Amino acid sequence: MNDFDAQVDEWIAKSERRIEAVFKIATQELFYGVLKPAREGGRMRIDTGFLRSSFQASIGQPVLRLEPRPDGEASFTPDTGAISLTINQADLGQTIFGMFTANYARPREYGSRGKPGDGFVLTNAARWQSFVNDAATTFRASI
Repeated sequence: MNDFDAQVDEWIAKSERRIEAVFKIATQELFYGVLKPAREGGRMRIDTGFLRSSFQASIGQPVLRLEPRPDGEASFTPDTGAISLTINQADLGQTIFGMFTANYARPREYGSRGKPGDGFVLTNAARWQSFVNDAATTFRASI
């Protein structure tokens, strides 16, 4: 292999690492945007926090289960560490799913019984490109 080939290979490897970093940063910001409480400028109304804490990230396949809010529990906190860990374990090209297991997530997102939805997922998903752009800018500034 000549020097030029080695330089091209190195450039490709660096580019792939940068693309993966931007993908992971943007995904994390998207998920945190979905979970951002209305009182902090997000769209998610918080009562006990169960809906928010039911959010899970997975790689390759979504978590497909629904859970009712447990009786007697007063407050819940999301496990953002587990979300970050899942994102960081993903390889470039894999699909990272973010989903809620709370059985009332869909009505809260889309609305039901004449009440409008909160749109905490849809509004953030629509901002995907801005999350990518912001992540690229942040990453570029760090190197």
